[in-house]
Amino acid sequence: MIGRILNWDFGEQLVRAGNEADGSKDGIPELWMDDGKVVFRDSNGALHSLDWKEGDEKINVRDILTIRPDGIISRNYAAQSGEVDIFVTNQCNSNCIMCPLSETVRRQEQRDYFSWLWKFIHILPNDLEYVNVTGGEPTLLRQHFFEIMEYLKNTFSYAGFQLLTNGRSLADKRFLKRLLECSPRNMRFAIPIHASKESVHDAITQSKGSFQQTNQGIHNLLNEGQKVEIRLVVSKKNINELKETAKYIVSEYKGIFCVNFIAMEMMGSAAVYREELWVDYPEVFQKAEKAVKIFIENGIDVQLYNFPLCAVKKGYWPLAVKSITDYKVRYMPECEFCKVKEICGGFFASTKQLMKPEVWPIGQDDES
Repeated sequence: MIGRILNWDFGEQLVRAGNEADGSKDGIPELWMDDGKVVFRDSNGALHSLDWKEGDEKINVRDILTIRPDGIISRNYAAQSGEVDIFVTNQCNSNCIMCPLSETVRRQEQRDYFSWLWKFIHILPNDLEYVNVTGGEPTLLRQHFFEIMEYLKNTFSYAGFQLLTNGRSLADKRFLKRLLECSPRNMRFAIPIHASKESVHDAITQSKGSFQQTNQGIHNLLNEGQKVEIRLVVSKKNINELKETAKYIVSEYKGIFCVNFIAMEMMGSAAVYREELWVDYPEVFQKAEKAVKIFIENGIDVQLYNFPLCAVKKGYWPLAVKSITDYKVRYMPECEFCKVKEICGGFFASTKQLMKPEVWPIGQDDES
C-alpha cells in the first residue's frame, strides 16, 4: 500500500502523480507530496492540502493512482517501469485451481468497470514501452475487448504488446480473424498449457474441454503466423508431467516463439489450495531441468519466471529473468547477505508472506 489520506472526502478518484511545477492543464486530477502533506489538484484545478499516513511504497511522478473513498492510495501504473497491465475483466471461462485471483473475485459483477478502464487507458502516457493485456480471460469482454485492442493499436505505436489468454476463444476462427484485424502487428500471445494429458490440464482448469479448445487456439495462431509463447505454471498437479509436456510442445507446436516456466503467485485460489499446490523452488527447478533441456536441444527459447537464483543451478541463471512487477517484489531477510541480490528477481510479496520460502544466500565462493 502506498498510503492513506486521512481527511479524504472526494469519493473514488483516478489520479496522476505529478508536482506543482507541472501545472497540469488537461483536467486530469493530480497528486503530489509537499512538506509531509499530500496536495490534490481536482479536475477543476482547485488545490487541496491533505494529511496522510505513509505506506511502504513511494509515489513517483507520472504514476497513475487510484484513491478509494476511504482514502487508501493504490498504484495502477508505475512510471519508472514503462510497462502497464491492462486488466480487462475478472471474468474467466476456466476456474484454474492455482489462479492468483480467488474464485469469488472471478464471479463478482464489475459494475461500471469498463468506464473506469477506458478512462485509465486514455490517461496513460503515449511513450509506454510495453503493454500487457490480462484478466481473468480478456477475450470474454467481446466487443469491448476489440475496442480496447483497437485503441491500443492506434495509440501506443512504439510499445511491445502481450495478450495473456487461455486461448480457448481463439479456437473460433471467426473470433481470431476479428482479433487480428484490431490488434497490434507485434502482439505476443501468452497461453498456458498445464500438461500434455487432457485429463491433467482440464483438472487444473476445472473446466472440461478446455485442453481441446486451447490446443486448437494455439494451432490457429500458429497457422496465422502469430507469435506464441507457451506458459507452464508449475504446481504439484503437473510437476511430474513436465518432461512429457515438453516433448508434446516440441512435436505439436511447430514455430512457437518461446516457452516460459512460471512459479506460482500464492494468492487467491492458489493460496486457498496451497496444500494441494505448493512445491518449493528447488524441487520445481529439479523437475523442470529435464524439460528445459528438451526445449534448448530443439532450439526453442526458454525462461524461468519468478524463480530466486539460489534455487536455480548457476548455469541456468541467464534463464531466470526478473519477471515480478517491481512493486510486488520482496526478499527474505536472509537475502540481505546474498552477493547476487541485485540480479535476483526475488519473491512475490504474497508468496513471501504466506509460504515463507527457504533461501540460501549466495556468497563470494558460490559465484566463482
